[in-house]
Amino acid sequence: MSRLTAIVLSVLCLSASVASAQDVGGYVGTEWRVLGLGEHVSHGPSVSAGLTLLDRTLRVGITGFARPGPINPATFDATPTQPYRGQRTLSLRSDGMYFGLEVGLDLVVPDVSWLHVLPSVSAGYAAFGFYLTGDNRETPDGRRVSAWENELFDGRDAGFGLGIELALRLAFQLPDTPWVRITVGGGYLTIIGYDAYVRPSYDGPWATAGVEIDFPPQ
Repeated sequence: MSRLTAIVLSVLCLSASVASAQDVGGYVGTEWRVLGLGEHVSHGPSVSAGLTLLDRTLRVGITGFARPGPINPATFDATPTQPYRGQRTLSLRSDGMYFGLEVGLDLVVPDVSWLHVLPSVSAGYAAFGFYLTGDNRETPDGRRVSAWENELFDGRDAGFGLGIELALRLAFQLPDTPWVRITVGGGYLTIIGYDAYVRPSYDGPWATAGVEIDFPPQ
């Protein structure tokens, strides 16, 4: 994670140094995503921030989202490697996150200056896992619940890997506040190297809506 952050910061600093001041802008966005990851529908927050370069058409920044377990009460059924508290099937919750470097374009639709098309691709670190919930967090022998999760799921209660995300958004620029844009869109996340006991893949599509602050306003 620290190495990825250093790379992102280096790219942003280099981009800023080679671009002229009048061509450089910035953006900060927040969204809420509906996620179709791991053959399961869930939701969670997303954030992004970066620079716009080359006369505001190239976007370079960071992006990420989370799938919080506490706000996604639906569960995944799994058969562990051994019975647990007399149960052969367990209902697990899931959480995780993705964080990466994003490169994209900001294209103005001809003759519709308030509508922008934002295609992008990002790559970074993705990790999603599964955990015991409810009364099952009270382990039968007093050991930490994480130790039981590792044992029950063959050391693969979570998976991680290289996340690659393709996205396409539309941005609607508000007439009275040109620095504020409403965004809607969708994309697909694939995780190379992911392998968890409950789900061998956490790939899937997503849809999103949010707000982006563009500065200085175009």
